[in-house]
Amino acid sequence: MKSGFVHLLGKSNVGKSTFINKVVGDKVSITSDKPQTTRNRIKCIYNREDAQVIFLDTPGIHRPENPLGSHLVDEAKKGVKGSDIILYMVEPWGEVPEDERPFLKKIAGQKETAILLVNKVDIHSPEEIARTLEAYEREEIFDEYVPISALTGDGVDVALDEIVSYLPEGERLFPEDTSTDKPLGFLMAELVREKVYELTYEELPYSVATRTRSYEWREDEDLVEIYIDIYVVRKSQKGIIIGQDGKKIKEIGKRARKDLESLVGSRVYLDLKVKVAKNWNRNSDSVETLAGFDSD
Repeated sequence: MKSGFVHLLGKSNVGKSTFINKVVGDKVSITSDKPQTTRNRIKCIYNREDAQVIFLDTPGIHRPENPLGSHLVDEAKKGVKGSDIILYMVEPWGEVPEDERPFLKKIAGQKETAILLVNKVDIHSPEEIARTLEAYEREEIFDEYVPISALTGDGVDVALDEIVSYLPEGERLFPEDTSTDKPLGFLMAELVREKVYELTYEELPYSVATRTRSYEWREDEDLVEIYIDIYVVRKSQKGIIIGQDGKKIKEIGKRARKDLESLVGSRVYLDLKVKVAKNWNRNSDSVETLAGFDSD
């Protein structure tokens, strides 16, 4: 039996959360084609007969422009230390981007095993994939190089076998039926934030936060009542989320309810409230509360 911690790192929007969800089999990390979707280091647990792998899905690496951006980068940097394996994900861009080099230097300075995942091979040519693998091999940082498609699952089993082969021997650290360490309230709020991103990202790229106010199980009705607050930084943004005649917030609720029902295995009554927390993404205390919270 093997077990250990694997930090999953990489630039924004390379597919880290898609990979995690494919591996774990549950939706434990929200996904979007927009950068900086993940805001917290989320422990996601993969179980199989001979191993338990605890993945830490981290925010993407980027140049911060405000306290929220700094919070995300700090969360990502924490992923370099304290793990058994560093899993670094890139796209087949054919070379090593210059803005990655400072982070790669940090990885090179660690003693942990480092594995490179080249994601999105389903939408890139073999030539692009080969050039990317060769470019990173010349850096002499990684112990293994694995091309994958997190979306289709191609190569994911190979990546998991490589990861398990480098893990230390040890018993399971979490119960076998556990898929994440995050409380249910956190996951509920994240699913709503994903739907807000889907429908309002062009108008509100990084200024939205969500938090579960409360939830209550009504077992006699096979129903869960969920109350979630959506925070924006300005009053004008509140109108964008609500939409004309409330159409936008209704669509957000409709999409979120479907995922929430899959999450809790029951019918869901969802109540969404849009609130203004003025410039929360530029206030360090508010960032800790709204972007870095752990609540149930």
